[in-house]
Amino acid sequence: MQLNEFQNRFKELMLDHPKALENPPEDLAAFCDVKTGGGNINLPTRLKVYRNNIVGTLTDLMLTTFPVMEKLVGKDFLEGMSRSFILENPPNQGCLSLYGDGFAEFVEEFELAKSLPYLPDIARLELALNKAYYAQDDTALTAEELSNVAPEELEDLQLSLRDSVHLVSSRYPLTAIRDFCMAETQDGKLDLDQGSEKLIIYRPQLESVTALLESGEYLMLNNLANEQTLGKAVENVMNVQDDFDFQVFLQKHLALETFKALASNT
Repeated sequence: MQLNEFQNRFKELMLDHPKALENPPEDLAAFCDVKTGGGNINLPTRLKVYRNNIVGTLTDLMLTTFPVMEKLVGKDFLEGMSRSFILENPPNQGCLSLYGDGFAEFVEEFELAKSLPYLPDIARLELALNKAYYAQDDTALTAEELSNVAPEELEDLQLSLRDSVHLVSSRYPLTAIRDFCMAETQDGKLDLDQGSEKLIIYRPQLESVTALLESGEYLMLNNLANEQTLGKAVENVMNVQDDFDFQVFLQKHLALETFKALASNT
């Protein structure tokens, strides 16, 4: 057995049903040069230790990434839900700090979480905050750089959001839910009927932050994030909101450093 084959099969075994560890394949045992039942600690017991370490480490990572969810559902519930997610969605990249993609969609289908319909959007918000925090540094577009673009080229220009910028839209008041949950004391009752929110998550310095967006502003950013040209993005927003002020929008997001420098778009 080649090493890469062993590694893949070992990963699959670690994330298989716990009973699979009771009778591991003989070729895997032979590769490890360990005989089931031999030595002071048999192979199934050793595999269980590996499995507990792997799943436990990833579960702890999920608790770190989703603190608001922990406040909402409790540590035990989030641990159980995270373990179920981990077994179905093992890491596919080396940087575990970014682990969690797909968790919001998993929560949507998790039967025991369906009584909390806002929970998937909370997961999206927290994952966006985490991604923004760990995003690589890139260079922001400046007004001076944009002014160097020929006027006849502006309509076909593509502006890309920086790697640390993410958008989240929800019909629930996500920031109110987050602030209520993370407050030292919870006074009163949280009103979930405060209305929908459209948010930008970005990293101006060393921390990820959220800010509310107007609907046209969100739509414009979302259009650009989906690689629409500047002219097409403005046209699509104006078809929905004819009083959209592109000049105000552009000035605001140049100041926020929302966009990548043009050289980074190539």
